[in-house]
Amino acid sequence: MHFRLGLADTFQFSCRKELSCFGSCCRNRDLVLTPYDVLRLKQNLRMHSDDFLAQHIQYRLDSATGFPLVSIKLEPGLDKLCPFLKSDGCGVYEDRPTVCRLFPLARVSGFDQDSTSHDEYFYALSTPECLGRKEERILTVQQWLLEQGMEPYRTENDNMLHLLFHPGRGENRFLNEKQLQKIFVSLYNLDIFREFVLGTNFMEIFPIDPRIQSSIEKDDLELLRLGFSYLRTDLFA
Repeated sequence: MHFRLGLADTFQFSCRKELSCFGSCCRNRDLVLTPYDVLRLKQNLRMHSDDFLAQHIQYRLDSATGFPLVSIKLEPGLDKLCPFLKSDGCGVYEDRPTVCRLFPLARVSGFDQDSTSHDEYFYALSTPECLGRKEERILTVQQWLLEQGMEPYRTENDNMLHLLFHPGRGENRFLNEKQLQKIFVSLYNLDIFREFVLGTNFMEIFPIDPRIQSSIEKDDLELLRLGFSYLRTDLFA
């Protein structure tokens, strides 16, 4: 059971390069990525999404939800370093994933039992090796979220809730291969999804706003939002 932290609750933490543990949070960790994380990282690295997934991603099914879990493929060896870790820190810092922005916290987001109202809370990770937890700085969860630029991540990541809690799922938590493929292409492999949307009769079957139609040719975020919208309609049809 986690001790729930709200936005006004406080915790103790400060990170700086002078700490001997600096960078230890970037090794031997399960760095799970959201679709928005993947979008930001592949843009930062200027890679085609197909190449990014092949080079940097590993994939498994979440036993709790049945949905695919995508995480960073760590470097081989005992330390299992994040491939984006450089000698002076994170090499993709401006577009670092949600799990890294939140550290030393984690976020839980979902719907209440009535499936209508949104529920969100945070909790402190167990990080005995982190000397930053012993620093004197005390701040609220809200302060930390603002400092770490979390607002777009909270907004875009929560789009997944409408699939996880979709009323059409029923009691079956397992997804078939066709459903898994739709999720993976529509949310994670955006460049391939763009080719599918623009190169097939997709827009005849799934009409979209003409303004969105013109923007998805270059705007990955609009394309990702289209992917979520498409899956909300089609995944459990």
